[in-house]
Amino acid sequence: MFRRDSNTGEEIAHRITTPDGRSFVTATNEPFWRTVEGAQIEEVRGHNDPRGTGFFVERTVD
Repeated sequence: MFRRDSNTGEEIAHRITTPDGRSFVTATNEPFWRTVEGAQIEEVRGHNDPRGTGFFVERTVD
């Protein structure tokens, strides 16, 4: 589901902050949120919990 960096092995995701201040991590919806005025998008790296309970952000890409 998440893309993987072939050099580091990290999974690539995006942290979205909506115009009303809610924040979440997504693997697939980044292109949509680029069309939403006021949304903030950050590329983050980390790993998906093998139990499927969430994505652990280990660092933000500048």
